[in-house]
Amino acid sequence: MMYTETRSQSYTVIDIGKAIDCFAADLDMTSQATGLLTRDGVKNIAADVKAMAQGGYLLEANIVLHDMAGVVIRAAKYQVALDAGALTAQRPGNNLWPRTPGGELTVVVRYSSKWKALSYDEQQGFKQSLNITWGTSSTDLSFPLLSGSADRNYVSNGWGLQRTVYK
Repeated sequence: MMYTETRSQSYTVIDIGKAIDCFAADLDMTSQATGLLTRDGVKNIAADVKAMAQGGYLLEANIVLHDMAGVVIRAAKYQVALDAGALTAQRPGNNLWPRTPGGELTVVVRYSSKWKALSYDEQQGFKQSLNITWGTSSTDLSFPLLSGSADRNYVSNGWGLQRTVYK
């Protein structure tokens, strides 16, 4: 007996952009609550994450809040779901994070296998089109000192982000 399956994408770059816009709204609300990023900084980060996602290079994006001592005290993980048609779309929210004077709010991305398949020159060419310089991070993205809970989904057609909040 033989079984075959055909899958097709049911989303466009516009759908990806709609879901990433929810991530951008979360980042904006979080930055306002914590007082740690400027509006221009948020716009630049969000535009870069959108470009990564629309290129198929994004596996996940993480918003990470460090206190003054560098300890992670809150985080949100946005995992890309390429077959998100069964997920229920929700609106941005639940972003009242603690005001953190002297802390740091960062976004850490993980790249997809499509990114890893690019040549060094292709990766460098793409990086030059971004608004900020993305470096490496030593942040443990499993957030071992925090407890995670599924929070909401941002979906447009078959493309989505599944958000888990860590406190």
